[in-house]
Order: sequence, then structure tokens, then C-alpha cells
Amino acid sequence: MEMEPVIRKKIHTLLIFDRALPEDDTYPLSGAKGLEVAEVLFGQNIPFGRLVTDKELAVLVGNEEAKRYGMLTLLRDDVRFKPIFQNRKPTPEIEEEISERVRELAKQLRAIRSRCSSLERVILFGRGAQTLYDQALVQLEELNPPAHEELTSLECHRLPTIRRVTRDQLETLRR
Repeated sequence: MEMEPVIRKKIHTLLIFDRALPEDDTYPLSGAKGLEVAEVLFGQNIPFGRLVTDKELAVLVGNEEAKRYGMLTLLRDDVRFKPIFQNRKPTPEIEEEISERVRELAKQLRAIRSRCSSLERVILFGRGAQTLYDQALVQLEELNPPAHEELTSLECHRLPTIRRVTRDQLETLRR
């Protein structure tokens, strides 16, 4: 599963999800949970995936902020990754795959940092996202200290997986 590039010059918030769930169509925030998140963040009752990608829709509802969110999904909802989602050590069979995901994430974060000067905050959904993000920051500290320093200075929210996040927790993200 390749990570889709999220580099857009004007993103202010980067949403990182630990896993793609079976009910996710294309985006982790489609469907009912997407409607709830979109309502809290944007005050609009529109599936979040459309808000992120559909510029015409954003203009239609008069919501410029909709274009300023980037999204990354790190892993598939696969039983092999269960230890990561439960904040436990991964099995030796998947350690190499996890290491590859961490390298990809570090590469994406370095690119985002260099091209998105407007990035202000990172929101991590799920333990897997938090673990991989922390590992990617450790790699960046060794490979690119300025990128590491800039990323660690960003506002960072750590929330439960998107299925478990509460409306109150989402309210803290509203600007």
C-alpha cells in the first residue's frame, strides 16, 4: 500500500490516520464519522473526504478552509498490524514492513516541511499513527535535524482512532 502524496502548498493541518478501515471508501473520513468531523471542524454537514478534495464544493459552501487539510493513512486494517494498533511491539514478520512505512512517512514529512510553510499542526488518529509518527521523527532527527526541529515545534494532537474519537475531543481541534 503506497502512501498518497499530500503535498499541497497551502495546507495548515495534516491529519494522519493509523489505518484504512473496510468502510472507508477512498478517504478515512467518508461516511457518518466524516460528517461528524466535518460538522465540528467546518460547520458543514458534508462528508469530509469531499471537503478535502473537491475545490468546487468548497467554493460552493463558501468554505476556503476546506482546501487546507492534508490526509495520510499509514496502514491497512490488517490483523498482522494489530500489535501496532494496540501499542505493542510488532511481530518479527512485519517489522520490516513497518520500518518501510516509517521511512516513507519520514520522507513525506520532510517533503511536507520543505514545501508547506503554512503547516501549523498535525493531528494523529490512533496509536499506530502516534507510534509510526514518533519513529519517523526519530529518523528525521538523525537524517535531517532542521526538518525534525520544525516538525517537533508544530502543534500536535494525539487522538484515539477515528472510530473512537469523541465529539468533545474533536471540538478541541476547531479553530
